[in-house]
Amino acid sequence: MSYLVLARKYRPQRFEDLVGQDHVARTLSNAIGLGRVHHAFLFTGARGVGKTSSARILAKALNCAKSDGPTTTPCLKCESCLAIARGEDIDVIEIDAASNTGVDNVRSVIENSQYRPVRSRFKIYIIDEVHMLSKQAFNALLKTLEEPPSHVKFILATTEPEKVLPTIHSRCQRYDFRNIPTREIAGHLKNVCRDEKIEAEEEALLLVAKSGAGSMRDALSLLDRLLSIGEMKLTVDTLEQMLGLPKSQRIHDLVQAIGEGRVKDVLTQADKLVCEGLSADSLVGTLIDHLRNLLVIRTCGPDSTLVEAATLSLEELNKQAQCFEAATLSQDITVLEDLRRQMKQVQAGRALLDATLVRLSLSAQFTSIADLLERVDSGTATAVQKKKYEVGQELPVDSCQLPVTQPAATTVPKFLPTASGTGSDGSPSRPGSSPSDASGERTAGTDGSPSHPGSSPSGVGEAAPPSTIEESGNDDLPSVGRVWEGETRSLGAMFKAQRTPPAQAKPAPADVAPEPSNVGPVDPDNLPMVWQQVLAKFSENHGILGVLKSAKLAEIGDDVAVVLLGPQHATFVSAWSRNGKKDQVAEALTGVLDRPVGVRFDVDAAASTPLPASLPADAARPEARNDSRPEARRPAPARPDPEPPAAPVGPAFTRPSDEQKKEYEADPLVREIMNRFGAEVGWVSEEEHV
Repeated sequence: MSYLVLARKYRPQRFEDLVGQDHVARTLSNAIGLGRVHHAFLFTGARGVGKTSSARILAKALNCAKSDGPTTTPCLKCESCLAIARGEDIDVIEIDAASNTGVDNVRSVIENSQYRPVRSRFKIYIIDEVHMLSKQAFNALLKTLEEPPSHVKFILATTEPEKVLPTIHSRCQRYDFRNIPTREIAGHLKNVCRDEKIEAEEEALLLVAKSGAGSMRDALSLLDRLLSIGEMKLTVDTLEQMLGLPKSQRIHDLVQAIGEGRVKDVLTQADKLVCEGLSADSLVGTLIDHLRNLLVIRTCGPDSTLVEAATLSLEELNKQAQCFEAATLSQDITVLEDLRRQMKQVQAGRALLDATLVRLSLSAQFTSIADLLERVDSGTATAVQKKKYEVGQELPVDSCQLPVTQPAATTVPKFLPTASGTGSDGSPSRPGSSPSDASGERTAGTDGSPSHPGSSPSGVGEAAPPSTIEESGNDDLPSVGRVWEGETRSLGAMFKAQRTPPAQAKPAPADVAPEPSNVGPVDPDNLPMVWQQVLAKFSENHGILGVLKSAKLAEIGDDVAVVLLGPQHATFVSAWSRNGKKDQVAEALTGVLDRPVGVRFDVDAAASTPLPASLPADAARPEARNDSRPEARRPAPARPDPEPPAAPVGPAFTRPSDEQKKEYEADPLVREIMNRFGAEVGWVSEEEHV
């Protein structure tokens, strides 16, 4: 007889034999006892947790020949129970959906389900990996799955329930199988070794159970592999040698070096483990398991059942756990998990591993955000002010006092950079320090004592001007992990400085002559002159120029220019906002005024009168434009709008000249209207004759 693997030999035969799935066994047993057995079941869960085994147990309970009806305790000796256990019963059909994905396969199931079972009470279909069925096959199964014949039961099993259609979910009773706890797997492995007459250490079985990662089948397959060595006793050394796992003591020493910050020892020990054949991914996984045990001990105590230590004693783990804070362990585990994901996507896995180990070793050198905030706003602030500071309210600049003397060695950690810019000589400079402080020396005060940058001789810190703070980029706030030594402003003052517009550029030295320019300055209050220069920018764009010639620049306020259009151009107000021509007008105004200006179009009948062809003589004279006297920059009094021309006598529609017609037909909107409605360009009088 051929050898039967342990995973099949020790497959559970009754509901009470299921390991780690008590909720499923109890629910199914109660349903059978109450006679409330559903016609369709959906078993979901990871691989090797008992889905197919539970389906076969349910089939035995429904079809056991020794009982008069469905029973919770099948006999396991009748012909039906034995055939179901072997997967050979003619009334219990097991289908692999991975190889039967099409509609034709489902159609044959539907047709055969109409016939009654040969010898059993129910015809049971067990469809494994049901998520592999195509959408068409699922849809073909819907009607039969919802209202099957009374003698048919469906049991669907899948490891990816999210791929099963919601319409299938709604027709089935769903049972979620959980990952089996490590200690329950280890207990079952102990029973298997006892039945197989194999001696095994409990630590070794616990290590095998951990390698199963919640899957009983994976753990049994690994145990089968270890027993094939021929050893009559399974030890931890044999297990580590066969699986290529690092010794637990060496991982313990590596973590101890990380906790003590011995970077050289950390890299040396990690290199030895990798050179001995341990993959970087396996090393990271082992470190995560070890740190997880330390985290459980640190938070729950050494007596917690959550600790899964195979070879190390709880005393050693507890002693090492006291060297770490719970927050540090949690952060280290997160960093290592991120490293494991990144190593699958890059080729330089070893470099990432070394960098991460150094980062974990030097984690104590990084300054927390709370420490940074306290350094920024340290001093003699009252408790009430600090409370306001915590809830986000602005703290007055003069409410905090900084000590007059503050040694540099006590404010900047050894491994933390203290500058983002450089001094005048190229050396790094700290934020808030003067060029003379770039070399690390402090400027002496009036009494010879070292004075804090930005502090007054009296010792009371004053708000340093923004120009004395050197930061990379435009952000006036310190970046994460950077110590801002010597800053005397509160956090509220820094946010206020951040919102303040940047100072204007310093004027050029007096000995440098400005570049000559042939463009005179434009007075924003002289609206006709501004509008003439805007029109000049559209001299080549006849479509826009034809409309703007009859428009009027009403005002420029709050960086928004108001342009009035006549009623005949009302359609352009919305059209130009869509086709981008409004942005072109705004860009032209920005270029004329040399500052960002927006545009708003309004419709006004008074704007139909075009601007005069030439400007007044006093506005055109350069000396009038360049006059900087206040009275010269006052806006000119508004001229009364001319009387509208009288209505033309004669027909309401007249043909324009060819030149004017070409200007209007060049506009894309006018051209589209002409093509769509078969119109032509003409003049309509102000009385809007029809």
